[in-house]
Amino acid sequence: MEKTYDVIIIGGGLLGCATAYQLAKRKAGRILLLDGNEIASQASSRAACLLTRARTKPALMELVQETYDCINEIETLLGESLELQQCGSITVASSEASLKGLEALEEAATRFGIPNERIPKDRVKALLPWIDAEAVDVALYMPTDAFIDSALLCSGYAKAAARLGVTLRPNCKVKEIMVEGGRVCGVRLADGECIEAPVVVNAAGSWANLLMRPLHVGLPFTPVRSHFWITKIDKERFPAGHPFTVIPDARAFTRSDVGALIIGLRESRCQPFDPATLTGQLEDFDFRKEAEWTVLDECAPLLKPYLHDIDDLPIAHYMAGPSCYVPDAMFIIGPVQAYAGLFTVTGCCGGGVAAGGGMGRLAAELITGETPFVNPALFAPERFGEVDPFSPEFQQRCADARSNKKGG
Repeated sequence: MEKTYDVIIIGGGLLGCATAYQLAKRKAGRILLLDGNEIASQASSRAACLLTRARTKPALMELVQETYDCINEIETLLGESLELQQCGSITVASSEASLKGLEALEEAATRFGIPNERIPKDRVKALLPWIDAEAVDVALYMPTDAFIDSALLCSGYAKAAARLGVTLRPNCKVKEIMVEGGRVCGVRLADGECIEAPVVVNAAGSWANLLMRPLHVGLPFTPVRSHFWITKIDKERFPAGHPFTVIPDARAFTRSDVGALIIGLRESRCQPFDPATLTGQLEDFDFRKEAEWTVLDECAPLLKPYLHDIDDLPIAHYMAGPSCYVPDAMFIIGPVQAYAGLFTVTGCCGGGVAAGGGMGRLAAELITGETPFVNPALFAPERFGEVDPFSPEFQQRCADARSNKKGG
Protein backbone atom coordinates (compact mmCIF):
# COMPACT_ATOMS: atom_id res chain seq x y z
CA MET A 1 0.00 0.00 0.00
CA GLU A 2 1.30 3.44 -0.93
CA LYS A 3 2.33 5.75 1.89
CA THR A 4 1.89 9.04 0.01
CA TYR A 5 -1.19 10.51 -1.70
CA ASP A 6 -2.29 13.88 -3.02
CA VAL A 7 -5.59 13.84 -1.12
CA ILE A 8 -6.81 11.74 1.82
CA ILE A 9 -10.55 11.68 2.55
CA ILE A 10 -11.64 10.49 5.99
CA GLY A 11 -15.12 9.00 5.87
CA GLY A 12 -16.76 6.47 3.58
CA GLY A 13 -20.25 7.82 4.03
CA LEU A 14 -22.21 9.65 1.39
CA LEU A 15 -20.38 12.99 1.67
CA GLY A 16 -16.92 11.45 1.67
CA CYS A 17 -17.70 9.22 -1.30
CA ALA A 18 -19.34 12.07 -3.23
CA THR A 19 -16.26 14.23 -2.63
CA ALA A 20 -13.98 11.40 -3.78
CA TYR A 21 -16.00 11.04 -6.97
CA GLN A 22 -15.96 14.78 -7.69
CA LEU A 23 -12.20 15.01 -7.08
CA ALA A 24 -11.56 12.00 -9.30
CA LYS A 25 -13.61 13.60 -12.09
CA ARG A 26 -11.26 16.58 -11.85
CA LYS A 27 -8.15 14.40 -11.98
CA ALA A 28 -7.00 15.71 -8.59
CA GLY A 29 -4.15 13.21 -8.35
CA ARG A 30 -3.78 10.15 -6.14
CA ILE A 31 -6.79 10.02 -3.82
CA LEU A 32 -7.26 7.74 -0.82
CA LEU A 33 -10.58 7.29 0.98
CA LEU A 34 -10.52 5.75 4.46
CA ASP A 35 -13.32 4.55 6.72
CA GLY A 36 -13.29 2.75 10.05
CA ASN A 37 -16.22 0.58 8.93
CA GLU A 38 -17.58 -0.68 5.63
CA ILE A 39 -18.43 1.93 2.99
CA ALA A 40 -22.01 3.28 3.36
CA SER A 41 -22.63 1.26 6.52
CA GLN A 42 -23.27 3.97 9.11
CA ALA A 43 -25.49 7.10 8.97
CA SER A 44 -25.71 6.81 5.18
CA SER A 45 -27.74 3.62 5.59
CA ARG A 46 -30.24 5.21 8.00
CA ALA A 47 -31.64 8.09 5.95
CA ALA A 48 -35.15 8.62 4.59
CA CYS A 49 -33.57 9.50 1.22
CA LEU A 50 -35.89 12.26 -0.06
CA LEU A 51 -34.41 14.14 -3.02
CA THR A 52 -36.52 17.28 -2.74
CA ARG A 53 -35.55 19.65 -5.55
CA ALA A 54 -37.21 22.91 -4.49
CA ARG A 55 -35.63 24.92 -1.66
CA THR A 56 -36.18 28.51 -0.66
CA LYS A 57 -32.41 29.11 -0.73
CA PRO A 58 -31.17 29.09 -4.36
CA ALA A 59 -27.73 27.68 -3.53
CA LEU A 60 -29.33 24.58 -2.04
CA MET A 61 -31.28 23.93 -5.23
CA GLU A 62 -28.02 24.07 -7.18
CA LEU A 63 -26.52 21.47 -4.84
CA VAL A 64 -29.52 19.17 -5.21
CA GLN A 65 -29.52 19.49 -8.99
CA GLU A 66 -25.89 18.39 -9.00
CA THR A 67 -26.91 15.23 -7.14
CA TYR A 68 -29.44 14.40 -9.84
CA ASP A 69 -26.74 15.03 -12.48
CA CYS A 70 -24.33 12.77 -10.59
CA ILE A 71 -26.86 9.94 -10.51
CA ASN A 72 -27.15 10.06 -14.31
CA GLU A 73 -23.36 10.22 -14.71
CA ILE A 74 -22.69 7.31 -12.37
CA GLU A 75 -25.32 5.10 -13.98
CA THR A 76 -23.69 5.75 -17.36
CA LEU A 77 -20.16 5.21 -16.02
CA LEU A 78 -20.97 1.98 -14.20
CA GLY A 79 -23.59 0.67 -16.60
CA GLU A 80 -26.01 -0.08 -13.77
CA SER A 81 -29.06 1.52 -12.19
CA LEU A 82 -29.03 3.31 -8.84
CA GLU A 83 -32.79 2.72 -8.69
CA LEU A 84 -33.92 6.32 -8.44
CA GLN A 85 -37.68 6.37 -7.74
CA GLN A 86 -39.28 9.41 -9.40
CA CYS A 87 -42.51 9.37 -7.45
CA GLY A 88 -43.11 13.12 -7.06
CA SER A 89 -43.84 14.97 -3.84
CA ILE A 90 -46.82 16.73 -2.30
CA THR A 91 -46.35 19.56 0.18
CA VAL A 92 -49.44 20.17 2.29
CA ALA A 93 -50.60 23.42 3.90
CA SER A 94 -53.42 23.60 6.44
CA SER A 95 -52.65 26.84 8.25
CA GLU A 96 -51.67 30.40 7.46
CA ALA A 97 -48.06 29.78 8.47
CA SER A 98 -47.65 26.66 6.37
CA LEU A 99 -49.38 28.35 3.41
CA LYS A 100 -46.75 31.08 3.47
CA GLY A 101 -44.05 28.44 3.42
CA LEU A 102 -45.74 26.64 0.55
CA GLU A 103 -46.02 29.86 -1.44
CA ALA A 104 -42.32 30.59 -0.94
CA LEU A 105 -41.46 27.06 -2.08
CA GLU A 106 -43.78 27.41 -5.09
CA GLU A 107 -42.12 30.68 -6.09
CA ALA A 108 -38.61 29.21 -5.72
CA ALA A 109 -39.50 26.14 -7.76
CA THR A 110 -41.02 28.20 -10.55
CA ARG A 111 -38.02 30.53 -10.64
CA PHE A 112 -35.63 27.56 -10.86
CA GLY A 113 -37.70 25.80 -13.54
CA ILE A 114 -38.88 22.92 -11.36
CA PRO A 115 -42.32 21.62 -12.47
CA ASN A 116 -44.98 22.26 -9.86
CA GLU A 117 -48.73 22.67 -9.62
CA ARG A 118 -51.43 23.07 -7.01
CA ILE A 119 -53.78 20.14 -7.10
CA PRO A 120 -57.38 19.76 -5.80
CA LYS A 121 -58.43 17.46 -2.98
CA ASP A 122 -59.75 14.74 -5.25
CA ARG A 123 -56.38 14.45 -6.98
CA VAL A 124 -54.59 14.46 -3.63
CA LYS A 125 -56.74 11.50 -2.62
CA ALA A 126 -56.08 9.72 -5.91
CA LEU A 127 -52.32 10.10 -5.46
CA LEU A 128 -52.34 9.40 -1.72
CA PRO A 129 -54.98 6.74 -0.92
CA TRP A 130 -54.11 6.82 2.79
CA ILE A 131 -54.68 10.54 3.40
CA ASP A 132 -57.80 12.30 4.65
CA ALA A 133 -57.90 14.96 1.93
CA GLU A 134 -60.42 17.07 3.85
CA ALA A 135 -57.60 18.09 6.20
CA VAL A 136 -55.65 19.53 3.25
CA ASP A 137 -56.28 23.18 2.43
CA VAL A 138 -53.60 23.58 -0.26
CA ALA A 139 -51.44 20.91 -1.90
CA LEU A 140 -48.38 21.62 -4.05
CA TYR A 141 -47.40 18.72 -6.32
CA MET A 142 -43.89 18.45 -7.77
CA PRO A 143 -43.89 15.46 -10.13
CA THR A 144 -40.11 15.26 -10.73
CA ASP A 145 -39.11 14.81 -7.09
CA ALA A 146 -37.70 11.41 -6.22
CA PHE A 147 -36.24 9.22 -3.51
CA ILE A 148 -33.36 6.77 -3.58
CA ASP A 149 -31.77 4.14 -1.37
CA SER A 150 -29.05 6.21 0.32
CA ALA A 151 -26.71 3.26 0.87
CA LEU A 152 -27.02 2.34 -2.81
CA LEU A 153 -26.29 5.95 -3.83
CA CYS A 154 -23.31 6.11 -1.47
CA SER A 155 -21.96 2.85 -2.87
CA GLY A 156 -22.50 4.27 -6.36
CA TYR A 157 -20.33 7.29 -5.59
CA ALA A 158 -17.67 4.97 -4.13
CA LYS A 159 -17.69 2.54 -7.06
CA ALA A 160 -17.56 5.41 -9.57
CA ALA A 161 -14.68 7.00 -7.67
CA ALA A 162 -12.82 3.69 -7.66
CA ARG A 163 -13.45 3.29 -11.39
CA LEU A 164 -11.77 6.69 -11.83
CA GLY A 165 -8.72 5.69 -9.79
CA VAL A 166 -9.55 6.43 -6.13
CA THR A 167 -8.17 3.95 -3.60
CA LEU A 168 -10.79 2.80 -1.09
CA ARG A 169 -9.73 1.38 2.28
CA PRO A 170 -12.72 0.36 4.42
CA ASN A 171 -12.31 -1.00 7.96
CA CYS A 172 -9.32 1.29 8.36
CA LYS A 173 -9.79 3.67 11.29
CA VAL A 174 -8.03 7.05 11.38
CA LYS A 175 -6.65 7.85 14.83
CA GLU A 176 -5.46 11.39 14.13
CA ILE A 177 -4.92 14.05 11.49
CA MET A 178 -1.22 14.90 11.45
CA VAL A 179 -0.11 18.52 11.22
CA GLU A 180 3.25 20.22 11.04
CA GLY A 181 4.11 23.89 10.86
CA GLY A 182 0.54 25.10 10.47
CA ARG A 183 -0.48 22.69 7.73
CA VAL A 184 -1.66 19.10 7.44
CA CYS A 185 0.78 16.43 6.41
CA GLY A 186 -1.32 13.26 6.52
CA VAL A 187 -3.07 10.87 8.90
CA ARG A 188 -2.12 8.26 11.47
CA LEU A 189 -4.18 5.09 11.53
CA ALA A 190 -5.31 3.18 14.61
CA ASP A 191 -2.64 0.54 13.96
CA GLY A 192 0.08 3.20 13.93
CA GLU A 193 0.55 3.38 10.16
CA CYS A 194 1.17 6.92 8.84
CA ILE A 195 0.06 8.02 5.39
CA GLU A 196 1.19 11.35 4.01
CA ALA A 197 -0.80 13.88 1.96
CA PRO A 198 -0.79 17.68 1.59
CA VAL A 199 -4.61 17.72 1.58
CA VAL A 200 -6.85 15.99 4.11
CA VAL A 201 -10.67 16.13 3.91
CA ASN A 202 -12.57 15.46 7.13
CA ALA A 203 -15.86 13.91 6.04
CA ALA A 204 -16.23 11.70 9.11
CA GLY A 205 -19.81 12.75 9.83
CA SER A 206 -20.84 12.50 13.47
CA TRP A 207 -17.25 11.63 14.40
CA ALA A 208 -15.65 14.60 12.58
CA ASN A 209 -15.21 16.72 15.71
CA LEU A 210 -13.41 13.93 17.53
CA LEU A 211 -10.65 14.20 14.92
CA MET A 212 -10.61 18.00 15.18
CA ARG A 213 -10.48 18.15 18.97
CA PRO A 214 -6.71 17.47 19.27
CA LEU A 215 -6.16 20.26 16.72
CA HIS A 216 -8.16 22.70 18.91
CA VAL A 217 -10.66 23.26 16.11
CA GLY A 218 -14.43 22.98 16.57
CA LEU A 219 -16.69 22.38 13.61
CA PRO A 220 -20.10 24.08 14.17
CA PHE A 221 -22.41 21.07 14.31
CA THR A 222 -23.56 18.29 16.60
CA PRO A 223 -25.27 14.94 15.94
CA VAL A 224 -29.03 15.23 16.46
CA ARG A 225 -31.43 12.29 16.48
CA SER A 226 -33.49 11.80 13.35
CA HIS A 227 -35.96 8.95 13.17
CA PHE A 228 -38.85 7.41 11.33
CA TRP A 229 -41.38 4.63 11.70
CA ILE A 230 -42.42 2.04 9.10
CA THR A 231 -45.92 0.59 9.12
CA LYS A 232 -46.85 -2.99 8.40
CA ILE A 233 -47.42 -3.73 4.73
CA ASP A 234 -50.78 -2.73 3.25
CA LYS A 235 -50.23 -2.57 -0.52
CA GLU A 236 -53.72 -1.32 -1.34
CA ARG A 237 -53.57 1.59 1.05
CA PHE A 238 -49.87 2.35 0.60
CA PRO A 239 -49.13 1.55 -3.06
CA ALA A 240 -45.50 1.48 -4.10
CA GLY A 241 -44.28 4.65 -5.74
CA HIS A 242 -46.93 7.05 -4.49
CA PRO A 243 -45.64 10.62 -3.88
CA PHE A 244 -43.81 11.38 -0.68
CA THR A 245 -45.37 14.12 1.42
CA VAL A 246 -44.15 17.02 3.52
CA ILE A 247 -46.70 18.13 6.13
CA PRO A 248 -45.28 21.10 8.09
CA ASP A 249 -48.36 21.48 10.32
CA ALA A 250 -47.77 17.93 11.57
CA ARG A 251 -43.95 18.26 11.69
CA ALA A 252 -44.00 15.18 9.48
CA PHE A 253 -43.09 13.59 6.20
CA THR A 254 -44.21 10.31 4.65
CA ARG A 255 -42.77 8.06 1.95
CA SER A 256 -43.74 4.75 0.37
CA ASP A 257 -41.73 1.66 1.22
CA VAL A 258 -42.64 -1.50 -0.68
CA GLY A 259 -46.29 -1.50 0.32
CA ALA A 260 -45.74 0.15 3.68
CA LEU A 261 -45.59 3.78 4.78
CA ILE A 262 -42.53 5.48 6.24
CA ILE A 263 -43.55 8.19 8.72
CA GLY A 264 -41.00 10.75 9.84
CA LEU A 265 -41.91 12.84 12.87
CA ARG A 266 -40.04 15.72 14.50
CA GLU A 267 -40.56 16.28 18.20
CA SER A 268 -40.85 19.82 19.59
CA ARG A 269 -37.48 19.54 21.34
CA CYS A 270 -35.04 17.41 19.40
CA GLN A 271 -32.36 15.31 21.07
CA PRO A 272 -28.67 16.19 20.54
CA PHE A 273 -25.82 13.81 21.31
CA ASP A 274 -22.33 14.59 22.54
CA PRO A 275 -20.04 13.18 19.82
CA ALA A 276 -17.67 11.99 22.55
CA THR A 277 -20.33 9.45 23.60
CA LEU A 278 -20.75 7.88 20.15
CA THR A 279 -19.62 4.31 19.62
CA GLY A 280 -17.47 3.28 16.68
CA GLN A 281 -20.49 1.64 15.06
CA LEU A 282 -23.97 3.14 15.21
CA GLU A 283 -25.61 -0.24 15.71
CA ASP A 284 -23.98 -0.27 19.16
CA PHE A 285 -25.36 3.15 20.12
CA ASP A 286 -28.74 3.61 21.82
CA PHE A 287 -30.62 6.33 19.94
CA ARG A 288 -34.01 5.37 21.32
CA LYS A 289 -34.07 6.58 24.91
CA GLU A 290 -37.77 5.56 24.83
CA ALA A 291 -38.28 7.80 21.78
CA GLU A 292 -40.06 5.15 19.73
CA TRP A 293 -43.28 5.58 21.68
CA THR A 294 -42.89 8.91 23.54
CA VAL A 295 -42.36 10.84 20.29
CA LEU A 296 -45.32 9.05 18.74
CA ASP A 297 -47.41 10.07 21.74
CA GLU A 298 -46.37 13.71 21.27
CA CYS A 299 -46.60 13.92 17.49
CA ALA A 300 -49.45 11.57 16.58
CA PRO A 301 -52.19 14.11 17.40
CA LEU A 302 -50.68 16.51 14.84
CA LEU A 303 -50.71 13.88 12.11
CA LYS A 304 -54.10 12.39 13.04
CA PRO A 305 -56.18 14.81 10.89
CA TYR A 306 -54.33 13.48 7.82
CA LEU A 307 -53.85 9.86 8.91
CA HIS A 308 -56.97 9.32 10.98
CA ASP A 309 -56.15 5.88 12.37
CA ILE A 310 -52.56 6.57 13.38
CA ASP A 311 -53.39 5.60 16.96
CA ASP A 312 -54.11 2.04 15.85
CA LEU A 313 -51.84 1.76 12.81
CA PRO A 314 -49.58 -1.32 13.13
CA ILE A 315 -45.90 -0.29 13.26
CA ALA A 316 -43.37 -2.83 12.01
CA HIS A 317 -40.06 -0.99 12.38
CA TYR A 318 -38.42 2.02 14.02
CA MET A 319 -35.20 3.53 12.64
CA ALA A 320 -33.05 6.15 14.34
CA GLY A 321 -29.73 7.72 13.48
CA PRO A 322 -27.70 10.92 13.71
CA SER A 323 -28.11 13.94 11.44
CA CYS A 324 -25.35 16.53 11.79
CA TYR A 325 -27.17 19.81 12.44
CA VAL A 326 -25.72 23.34 12.27
CA PRO A 327 -27.31 26.35 14.05
CA ASP A 328 -28.28 28.03 10.75
CA ALA A 329 -29.34 24.71 9.11
CA MET A 330 -26.76 25.22 6.34
CA PHE A 331 -23.96 22.81 5.46
CA ILE A 332 -20.28 23.03 6.43
CA ILE A 333 -18.02 22.84 3.38
CA GLY A 334 -14.58 24.27 2.77
CA PRO A 335 -11.10 24.92 4.12
CA VAL A 336 -10.36 24.96 7.83
CA GLN A 337 -8.39 28.17 8.21
CA ALA A 338 -6.24 27.03 11.15
CA TYR A 339 -4.33 24.50 9.01
CA ALA A 340 -3.40 24.79 5.35
CA GLY A 341 -4.60 21.82 3.34
CA LEU A 342 -7.33 20.81 5.81
CA PHE A 343 -10.88 20.75 4.44
CA THR A 344 -14.21 19.50 5.73
CA VAL A 345 -17.52 18.36 4.26
CA THR A 346 -20.09 17.83 6.99
CA GLY A 347 -23.18 19.29 8.69
CA CYS A 348 -25.73 17.58 6.46
CA CYS A 349 -28.73 19.03 8.38
CA GLY A 350 -30.88 16.13 7.25
CA GLY A 351 -30.26 16.95 3.58
CA GLY A 352 -27.06 15.11 2.77
CA VAL A 353 -28.64 12.55 0.46
CA ALA A 354 -30.33 15.22 -1.65
CA ALA A 355 -27.43 17.69 -1.68
CA GLY A 356 -24.45 15.33 -1.36
CA GLY A 357 -23.43 15.49 -5.01
CA GLY A 358 -23.34 19.27 -4.86
CA MET A 359 -21.59 19.32 -1.51
CA GLY A 360 -18.89 17.07 -2.91
CA ARG A 361 -18.59 19.22 -6.01
CA LEU A 362 -18.13 22.43 -4.01
CA ALA A 363 -15.48 20.78 -1.83
CA ALA A 364 -13.66 19.48 -4.90
CA GLU A 365 -13.73 22.89 -6.57
CA LEU A 366 -12.30 24.56 -3.46
CA ILE A 367 -9.57 21.92 -3.17
CA THR A 368 -8.55 22.12 -6.82
CA GLY A 369 -8.82 25.92 -7.06
CA GLU A 370 -11.72 26.01 -9.54
CA THR A 371 -14.29 28.79 -9.49
CA PRO A 372 -17.03 27.52 -7.13
CA PHE A 373 -20.43 26.97 -8.72
CA VAL A 374 -22.18 28.33 -5.61
CA ASN A 375 -21.11 30.96 -3.08
CA PRO A 376 -18.76 29.13 -0.66
CA ALA A 377 -19.15 31.80 2.03
CA LEU A 378 -22.62 30.39 2.76
CA PHE A 379 -21.02 27.16 3.95
CA ALA A 380 -17.71 28.39 5.42
CA PRO A 381 -16.68 26.36 8.51
CA GLU A 382 -15.66 29.52 10.42
CA ARG A 383 -18.83 31.54 9.86
CA PHE A 384 -19.85 31.22 13.53
CA GLY A 385 -16.44 32.13 14.86
CA GLU A 386 -14.90 29.92 17.51
CA VAL A 387 -17.28 27.27 18.83
CA ASP A 388 -17.07 24.40 21.31
CA PRO A 389 -19.07 21.54 19.78
CA PHE A 390 -18.67 19.55 23.00
CA SER A 391 -20.53 22.10 25.13
CA PRO A 392 -24.15 21.26 26.01
CA GLU A 393 -25.20 24.83 25.19
CA PHE A 394 -23.87 24.66 21.65
CA GLN A 395 -25.25 21.18 21.14
CA GLN A 396 -28.70 22.47 22.12
CA ARG A 397 -28.37 25.32 19.57
CA CYS A 398 -27.82 22.70 16.90
CA ALA A 399 -30.75 20.60 18.09
CA ASP A 400 -32.94 23.69 18.01
CA ALA A 401 -32.14 24.07 14.30
CA ARG A 402 -33.86 20.72 13.74
CA SER A 403 -36.68 21.53 16.17
CA ASN A 404 -37.43 24.74 14.28
CA LYS A 405 -37.18 23.23 10.82
CA LYS A 406 -40.13 24.32 8.68
CA GLY A 407 -40.28 21.41 6.29
CA GLY A 408 -40.77 17.72 6.94
